[in-house]
Amino acid sequence: MNLPISSWAIRNPIPVVVAFVLMLVAGAYSYSRLPIKQFPNIAFPMVAVTVVQEGTAATEMENQVTRLVENSIASLPNIEVMQSIVSLGVSTTVVQFEIGIDVQKVKDDVESRINQIRTELPTTIQPPIIDAPDFTGGTLMTFAVSMPSMTGTDLSWFIDDTIARQLQSVRGVGQVSRVGGIDREINVTLDPVRMNGLGVTAAQVNSALQRSFRNYGGGSATVGGAETTTRVIGETMTVEQLADLTIPLANGSFAKLSDVADVGDGSAEVRAFALLNGRPAVGFNLVKVDDASEVDVERGVLEEIARLQAQHQGLEITKIFSVTDDTKANFHATEAVLIEGMILAALVVFLFLRDWRATVIAALAMPLSLIPTFFIISFFGFSLNVVTLLALTLVIGILVDDAIVEIENIQKRTLAGHTPFRAAMEGADAIGLAVLATTAAIVVVFLPTSFMGGMAGQFFIEFGITVAVAVVFSLLVARFVTPLMAAYFLKPPKVHIETRKLPGFYENALAWSLRHRLLASIGGFASFVVAVVCFMFIPKGFIPLEDPGYIMFQIDAPPGSTRGQMERSAADLNKLLLEQPDVENVFISIGSGGPLGAGAMSGGGGAAMNGGSATVVMREGHKMKTEELKQHIRPQLKQIPDIRVTALMTGGGPGGSDVNINLTSEDPVALDKAQVSLLNEMKELDVIQNPRLSPEPPGP
Repeated sequence: MNLPISSWAIRNPIPVVVAFVLMLVAGAYSYSRLPIKQFPNIAFPMVAVTVVQEGTAATEMENQVTRLVENSIASLPNIEVMQSIVSLGVSTTVVQFEIGIDVQKVKDDVESRINQIRTELPTTIQPPIIDAPDFTGGTLMTFAVSMPSMTGTDLSWFIDDTIARQLQSVRGVGQVSRVGGIDREINVTLDPVRMNGLGVTAAQVNSALQRSFRNYGGGSATVGGAETTTRVIGETMTVEQLADLTIPLANGSFAKLSDVADVGDGSAEVRAFALLNGRPAVGFNLVKVDDASEVDVERGVLEEIARLQAQHQGLEITKIFSVTDDTKANFHATEAVLIEGMILAALVVFLFLRDWRATVIAALAMPLSLIPTFFIISFFGFSLNVVTLLALTLVIGILVDDAIVEIENIQKRTLAGHTPFRAAMEGADAIGLAVLATTAAIVVVFLPTSFMGGMAGQFFIEFGITVAVAVVFSLLVARFVTPLMAAYFLKPPKVHIETRKLPGFYENALAWSLRHRLLASIGGFASFVVAVVCFMFIPKGFIPLEDPGYIMFQIDAPPGSTRGQMERSAADLNKLLLEQPDVENVFISIGSGGPLGAGAMSGGGGAAMNGGSATVVMREGHKMKTEELKQHIRPQLKQIPDIRVTALMTGGGPGGSDVNINLTSEDPVALDKAQVSLLNEMKELDVIQNPRLSPEPPGP
C-alpha cells in the first residue's frame, strides 16, 4: 500500500514551504517566551488547615480544635489520607485527595467546611489558614543586606517597607519575606508605684489604648453647601502624642499615660536571628509565582537590586543562595547536548551516505522537527525544565531516523540512474507506510507515560507528550519536506556507483550465526540474563543525584529552647560547616523561615526558637561533589549538642526523608513506647541514617 502524500508535496512545494515556515516562526517565538524552571508544575491535591491558639496545650488543641476540623472535612469526597499534627498552640490538619482532582476546587471545599464550624471553635484562635502546599514553589533566592548607617531595627524596617515593595513589583516575584532582624515596636512600660498612687489599673490603661488608638468613620455632613465626609481620628502620629493619652479615673478626673508608664520607641522581643559565616545578618527570601520563569525572575530581581543600591549609598545586598544557578547550568548543558547531538547525527549520516547534499537534507530534519515542538510545549502550558529538556535530548537521535530512511531510499534510485525528481516521487511514497509505522510505534511507547498515576505520573506528563509531539513533527518532515528537498536539491551522480557490500567481519558474523542458530540463541539469552542481573544491582531512586553546589539542612531543638542556647548551638554548627572542604558561605536562620520554604516569617514575635535552617554554599570549581560533601558532613553533625541537624535532599527535591513510617493506635501510651522502641532499633541499622520522630515530642 502506497501513500501518495510525498508526491503531492513534490508537485505543490509552495503550500509545504509556507506551512513549515509558519511552524518555524511560531516555534522560535514560543521558545523565546517559554519559562525556564528546575521542575515542572506539580499539582498534588493536598490542603493544609492550620489553626493557632497561642499558649494552649496540645491536649486542649486536639479536643477543642483538631477534632472539630477533622469531623467537618471527613465527609468530603475523594479523600485518600487525612492526618493531623498537634503541638503547643498549633493544630495542622493535612488532607490528601485523589490525584487528578482540581486543587483549587478541593481547597474551596475545605475552606467552606471550616467557615461552617467557625462559631464552634474557641473565640481566642487566630483566623484559620487554609493552604494548598506547593511542591515546587519554595524559596528561589536568599540575600543578605547590610547598611552601616542604619540600626538593626531601621534596617529591618527598610527591608520590609522599601526593598520588599520594590522587588514585589518585578514580574514573577510572588513574595519577599525578611529573615532575622528586629521589628520596630512602641513600648509602654507600666510603673506599679505611680499606678497605685493614682488608682489606675492595667486594665484601664489597656482599655484606653484600645479605645483611643483607632480611627472611626463619622458619616457625612453638609458644610458650606457641599457634602463632606467626616472622620474621627484617634491614632497618634508620634510617641509624644501617645504619652499625652488621657486615662479616665474613678473620681472623674484624668491622668496622662506618661504619669503611670514610660513610653518609648523601641524594638520587639527578638524571636529570630540569622548568621552569615558566624556574623549576625539580616536578609530576605524571595519566592516566585508558579508559572514564572526562574531565569527571568532572577534577571529582573538583580536589575532592581542594582537600582536600589544606586539609590541608597552604602546599601549592600549580597546573594547567598539561588536555585536558579543550578537551573541555568542544567539548561545550558542541555543546549550543548542538543547541538552536539545534531552535529554528530549529521556526521554519522555523511559517513554512511557519503553525499553532502543528502546529508544536509537529513540534518535539516532535526531543527525542522525540534523548533515547532516548542510551540506545542507552550500551547500546553509546559516549561523548559529538567523533564522536557530530558525528552528533547532523548528524541534528538529519533528525529532524524525517518528522514534517513526516506533519503536513503531516494538516493538508491538516483544511483540506479533515475533523476532526483523521479527517484523522490517513487522512493518516498514506496516507503511511506513503513515510516508511518515506525513513528506510530515510538508514539505508542512514550505517550502512555503521560498518563501514569501517582507522584511519578505528575513528573512524566510533560515527558511523554514532548517526545510524542517531536516524533510526529519528524514524521511530517520526512513525508513532506525531505522528499521535496530531495526532488529539487539532489544531483544525479556523474558516474555509476556500485552498491557497497557489508563489511567483511559483519557479513562473516551474520553467516556464522545463521549456521549455528542454537548457539546464537543461547548467547542472546545469556546476554539478556546478564542484563537483568545487572539491573537488580543498580541503585534505584526517584530523582537523580545532582551537583547543585549547595546543601540545605534543617535544624531542630528541644521544645522550650532559649535564644541563648540556640545562639551557642548555631555558632558551633557554623564553625563545623566552615571547616569543611570546598565550603565558601554558611547562612543559618533560627526562628524564621530560611531557604527551605516559602513561608518565611519576619523576625518578629511568634516565631518558635527551637527550629531553623542552614544553607551551605560551595566554592566555584569545588573538588568534592555536593552529595559527597553531604555524606562527609553527615556523621559530624552529631557532635553539635542540643540540636539535631538533618541534611535535606540534594538539589531541593521534595521532602527531607526518603521513607516515612506512620504508626497508629488507640492506646497513646503504648504508641509512644512503640515508636521509641522502633526508633532505637532503626538506629542500629547501617542502611538507615538519622532516624527521627515526627512530629517532635510536646514541650513542657
